[in-house]
Amino acid sequence: MTILVPRCQTVKIAVFRGDRSRSFGASFQSKLDDEKTGRGPGPTTQDCLLYVGHAGVSIDGGTTLFGFNPDGSGLPVWQLLNRLKNGDRFHGVVRDDTAIFTAANMQRLNVLRLEIVLPDPHFRGFQNKLDGERWKSKYYYGFPNGDGDCNCITWLERLGLPLVTGRMNEFIGLVSGSMNTSRRFGLCL
Repeated sequence: MTILVPRCQTVKIAVFRGDRSRSFGASFQSKLDDEKTGRGPGPTTQDCLLYVGHAGVSIDGGTTLFGFNPDGSGLPVWQLLNRLKNGDRFHGVVRDDTAIFTAANMQRLNVLRLEIVLPDPHFRGFQNKLDGERWKSKYYYGFPNGDGDCNCITWLERLGLPLVTGRMNEFIGLVSGSMNTSRRFGLCL
């Protein structure tokens, strides 16, 4: 009896902890204060993600990284962040966040990478779920212990990736402490 073994496909995950350096934190807080008081524009989406940290996923070898974000349309950034800190949830949106990871690298943040190797049928299932989420996410974004379904890390688990934890510091600790940044799940070639 011949067993047909499917080929392996790789999902790539990139993650970085936010920049909490004194200079970046002061600049970020200043932009938040300027927005709140009407003195100037607030931080950009990129500024926010560089400050808090982010996770993204790629199914094209790392060329494009998609991330799960809160849809704060119509809200000033300072209000969005305050509401998230207070446990509120927002509709989730999936965006091409490749530029965020490029900016994190340029800012010399430690962008960690993890490969999840899946048998082709499981990879295709993940790809279909990701494509559906890019069109319209069914999940709500929230900070840990808030009212949302998930954050940028736990969202990946909702789509079927076995990641173990949804807390940024725990996940980064697991990835950075591992000698093997590639994990295979299932029989494949």
